Amino acid sequence: MRNLSVFCAISAMAMFAACSNDAGGGDDGGDDDVPPVPTWSIDVDMSGLDRYAPADATTWPIAGTVTASDGVDGVTIAGTAAAVASDGSFTGDTMLAPGLNPIAILATDKAGHTRKANRSVLAASYLAAGAHNREAAALVLTDAVVAAMGAGLVEEAGDVDVAAEILARDVLSSDSQCTTWPVEASQGQVQVNLELDGADLWLNIRIPNLYVYFEGQCSGLLSTIPIGGEMGGTVDIWTRLTPNPQAGANCLTAFRHTAPQVTISPWYFDVWGLSGPLQSWLVNLFSGGKSEEARAQLRSEIGTRANTMLAQQLADISVFDRTSELELLSRPLAMHLCVASLDRVGTGSNARLIARVAAAATGSGTRVAPGAPQTAGTVPAPAAGELLLDGNLVSQLLFAAWQDGGLTKLGVETVESDVLALVAPEIGLRYPSGTDVLVNLDGDLPAYVRATPGGMGDLKVEIGDLMLDLVVGEDRLFRVGAVLRLDLDLVPVDGKLVPTVVGTEATAHVLDELYDGNDDLLESVIATKVGSTASALLSGAALSLPELPGLGAPADVTPDAGGRYVRIRMQ
Repeated sequence: MRNLSVFCAISAMAMFAACSNDAGGGDDGGDDDVPPVPTWSIDVDMSGLDRYAPADATTWPIAGTVTASDGVDGVTIAGTAAAVASDGSFTGDTMLAPGLNPIAILATDKAGHTRKANRSVLAASYLAAGAHNREAAALVLTDAVVAAMGAGLVEEAGDVDVAAEILARDVLSSDSQCTTWPVEASQGQVQVNLELDGADLWLNIRIPNLYVYFEGQCSGLLSTIPIGGEMGGTVDIWTRLTPNPQAGANCLTAFRHTAPQVTISPWYFDVWGLSGPLQSWLVNLFSGGKSEEARAQLRSEIGTRANTMLAQQLADISVFDRTSELELLSRPLAMHLCVASLDRVGTGSNARLIARVAAAATGSGTRVAPGAPQTAGTVPAPAAGELLLDGNLVSQLLFAAWQDGGLTKLGVETVESDVLALVAPEIGLRYPSGTDVLVNLDGDLPAYVRATPGGMGDLKVEIGDLMLDLVVGEDRLFRVGAVLRLDLDLVPVDGKLVPTVVGTEATAHVLDELYDGNDDLLESVIATKVGSTASALLSGAALSLPELPGLGAPADVTPDAGGRYVRIRMQ
């Protein structure tokens, strides 16, 4: 696109009347009029600098190589003279603080010419690409959320078929007087639910309308007498669940359970003789004590069978597992969410069960870095009715987008050569008036994200070493390095959070130029432009939250005082 609005500031600051297509002069660009490149040069190679420091680093070695056509006079690092060897290599230490550390590097030749080589160093812990952040979110469990989390259990435990198991038996009961066997059995649809009792998590399996018709025979005084009967009721199986985390697992996929408690209510039992004059006697004989005996036997057998089944099913189960697709920095990403742990907090009537959610962000990029920079900080407890969201999750997403080239943009903007000629007049002589100059963007470092209690936004995103190359064909007119700080509000929209830029702060430094120009002027304009460009790159992004019924939609976002999390009030 063609955009002269911000670059018009160059002419204003240079006390020209306005930016116009005639600015900078120049004719058809004949070779006879093309000015030569400067006779002096200073080149600083910082490619060997390790810009990823550990979180606890307080100092960091800075090293590079400088060459100068007029001879190297010296190099300063953050204002302190560095040791420069005869081959131009230089070293020095600089102080670091947690987060992004912009470092001023200045090379000077013996004629007094200077060249900036500013770079940034990140001091952080790093989460490897695609790895799970096990503290990405947290919430207090409610009955509604717990009920929604039971979907995986329904699939695993919902196939309990007591009626079929009864029918598969050859003998239903047998004693010295009577033997019975099943003839017909049926049951209603199995219902599986998770329920909270304070901070205790219970699993309930309900088998409604169990019905069994049986027949049998009893030994009479003179002969064997056939009988028939029926029994049934609604079966409830209760067991208390506790997490059983697996070594090395990111997601909670296993639970322990207590011995199942089985009730059958309402219970009915009836028996009758199928022939002969002793029917009434048989009914009294068989049905009196047999009703409770049959009920107790059924409860015991169902409990034993449920105990075995639950031990198998709860050893590998999905409680909450979601993957959502989103786009950030114009790159497609996948965000995986799962329950990492269930933690009991508090005692007695104040006890609560908190679910902590693990998150991983993945894209298709392979740019080399140790991982997503993570902000240190304690993990606070969420309040009722809110979701606690780690700012490091935003860092994970931005990192995955950065790896995939989200901050590498060719032709992110176009400016006319006439505008740049106001900074370096030789450009107006080298190129015809109106020549397009492409602005290419490349972010050398991923973003560092932290919550900002009391700040302008909910989060601050800091990006160092944004390199902007202003080029015409094969000619690089300028290379400018920038440091960008964005204040972001996470705005609730349609159940998602939309990162919205509410403030920018940028600094820029001319690192290389084809012709000497007014560096201060160019740096000022570039710094202004970088902020607006980055805001446009973030437009259209939306962060999906865990889609749990009962969780509600986000209503408001407040940064936590610890500087790592944001608290999202849910409707």
